[in-house]
Amino acid sequence: MKQPLLEVKNLQTSFRTEEGLVRAVDGVSFSLRQGEVLGLAGESGCGKSVTAYSISRLLPMPPGQFDGGEILYKGRDILGLKEEEMRRIRGREIAVVFQEPMSALNPVASVSAQIEEALAIHTSLGKAERKERVVHLLARVGIPDPAQRALCYPHELSGGMRQRVMIAMAVSCDPSLLIADEPTTALDVTIQAQILKLIQDMKNETGSAMLLITHDLAVIAETADRAAIMYAGKLVETAAVKNLFAEPAHPYTRGLLNSIPVLGSPGRKLKSIPGRVPNLIDLPGGCAFANRCELAGSRCRNEMPRMVNKDEGHQVRCHLHDGGVK
Repeated sequence: MKQPLLEVKNLQTSFRTEEGLVRAVDGVSFSLRQGEVLGLAGESGCGKSVTAYSISRLLPMPPGQFDGGEILYKGRDILGLKEEEMRRIRGREIAVVFQEPMSALNPVASVSAQIEEALAIHTSLGKAERKERVVHLLARVGIPDPAQRALCYPHELSGGMRQRVMIAMAVSCDPSLLIADEPTTALDVTIQAQILKLIQDMKNETGSAMLLITHDLAVIAETADRAAIMYAGKLVETAAVKNLFAEPAHPYTRGLLNSIPVLGSPGRKLKSIPGRVPNLIDLPGGCAFANRCELAGSRCRNEMPRMVNKDEGHQVRCHLHDGGVK
């Protein structure tokens, strides 16, 4: 098989705070192949976005720091690159669609100026060609009257249009890896569906791989090839999407699925996951989910579970699948 486009190996990212060390990403490993979509899901604060910004090297350092692991992009560890070298990759080969375009876009620069800047840095296009490319990109992402909209400033556009501009900017240089961080969070339901379809269409056109960050498993079911479930800084389950939904192995994954409304099942009761996510500064010695798990035993509270193979391509971090909980 071909080498994966992206390999994350035992990534450890933390933040130094006045209260102590926050282990935001704690030993995360996964791979992503060209053309594949990996959905990374979990509750807010579980480390999804920190994983994305670690890969794109967009974390502020300090307070952030890398404590270990590797991020291999096309076989090269990008954690060891100088910022100047990383800047040549970011935007050109690895692009990010942020969850809040109003804070990601420059409020005092026109849409055209912001997309042109990326093209000027990463391509050899002349000024006239860049302007033509901007209009083409805006039309491609479904913005009406693209030549006129290119002259607008972010505050003059709707939320959906701003997100389309972000997508146009992200795909402007045909990146190999697209990272979409909660790209529909601030949008209403009808616009969400349009944006998700647009991102998928853009991915298919460019042939890029995509890491899709979301708290919504329904989005992953619709969009991703494989899913990875994250809890308290660690991956707890990874599988092909169809296998994850058909046979969820980790109690946390099952809890997430049980909290999703199912169309055509009006009598089905939704179950919430009891308890709270543990403090990442003071994590328990065993499984971080043990205090919320109905199936937890003494082993869960005292021994950290390891990631084991349930089936081919299906991994789970749970004592239930590795010798029992007692």
